Amino acid sequence: MRALRFVIVLVAVFGSMAAFATDARVESMGKSARFIMDDMSIFDNPANINLYPNFLIGELGVYNGSRADSIKSGQNHDPWDPWFGGLFSLDIGGGVALSIGGVLGRKDERLLKYFPDFIRVPDKTNGYQDHETPIPVTNFDGFLGASFGNTATGLHIYVAHQGGITNDGRIAKEAFASALQLDGGVNIELSRDYQLEVAAGVARIQYGPSNHALFDSKLLSEFLNARFFYRINAIDGHLIPVVSVRNMHAPGRSEIDVNLGAGVDTKFERGFFWLGLTGFYNIQKAGENWFWDGIGPIDTAASMDEPGRGTYFRDLDDGGWGPGAKARLQQIGGIISFGIERNLWWDWFVMRVGGQKVIAYASYKKSDDIEFSVLCPSAPNGIVCDKDGSYFVTNPVNDGTTDDNVGFGFGVNIEEKLKVDFAVSEDFPFRNPFQGGGRLISKISATYSF
Repeated sequence: MRALRFVIVLVAVFGSMAAFATDARVESMGKSARFIMDDMSIFDNPANINLYPNFLIGELGVYNGSRADSIKSGQNHDPWDPWFGGLFSLDIGGGVALSIGGVLGRKDERLLKYFPDFIRVPDKTNGYQDHETPIPVTNFDGFLGASFGNTATGLHIYVAHQGGITNDGRIAKEAFASALQLDGGVNIELSRDYQLEVAAGVARIQYGPSNHALFDSKLLSEFLNARFFYRINAIDGHLIPVVSVRNMHAPGRSEIDVNLGAGVDTKFERGFFWLGLTGFYNIQKAGENWFWDGIGPIDTAASMDEPGRGTYFRDLDDGGWGPGAKARLQQIGGIISFGIERNLWWDWFVMRVGGQKVIAYASYKKSDDIEFSVLCPSAPNGIVCDKDGSYFVTNPVNDGTTDDNVGFGFGVNIEEKLKVDFAVSEDFPFRNPFQGGGRLISKISATYSF
């Protein structure tokens, strides 16, 4: 059966790389899955669902960043954003296997990051009314794939939508947020030492009261990514060139992001190591109707326990950009990242550590119509951004998210069936054990193969 051979050969060739990685593993050992073959790659290339037949995947949620820091001492709070799903495969003979899968509850931050915190709409009584942007409730990933000999193909759809009701249960037609993505990919085993992945897709992002057409060209986003695995026997690993392009559009926002890089990986006794270097070019634009407000919502209709700072989108019903000039933020730079894991003491226990560093040169051009643009680096601090300028930027050092510098964690492997990964809170080794409170684990993910 050629389809079965395809899976067996890839697993043999890529060894520990074709692993059930989970988000917690990725966060613990390098913050990115760009240079490793793992099950999380199904969200970058849906063809890879054919490499992981018959397994369940899930995440208990995340417990890091500013949300966790805002919890009062002694207060219990479950992790945010849990999700789960599964992939299933059927060999239909003739060298063909079909795969199907679904994931429920996952937030695709590559799309949802364009949502504002609040939507400001005209109101007859006091001029404006603010609604907290609804949290999407559908959040569904659907997968369909097939493998033919040494080639795997796949399709993926993502739907995240909420409309007509605010987060505190008030009916309001102005409260609307939607993200839709459709993409497809191919994974080709060119030979035992070469593998090529290519994926491309389109997306549509919308929010606010104005309802645009489903295929509004102004809101259409496109993206493409590819990577190539070239086996190097001398290091028992691979050379991995990668490229990705994202041309994203949302009401009042646009972003072009281009990445080009190369990495290497290697296996050693009871362990695995990877290292990568990526160069990127990024340019973002925002209209005058996108701004940062440090005072809080104008009206109590917004469902905030303690009104505070946030990003606002004011729908002017003019295509989303507003009549004035756009603010622009342009960045060019690089990312160096690495990850390492090794079994310690027992075969079922693994420790991981990794990190990344971003260095980029940024150029900001202000909009004459708004001083608190969401692209202005000082706007969150309440400082007027009234000048153009250039400066260097880097990623957060220690905010407990997947964007910061370092991470570490551990995993448990039970009979190569159930695998549970833990990302450890980065301040854990420095916490006073007699003080009480705090979090020990920031993320827990698990997979089960059958």
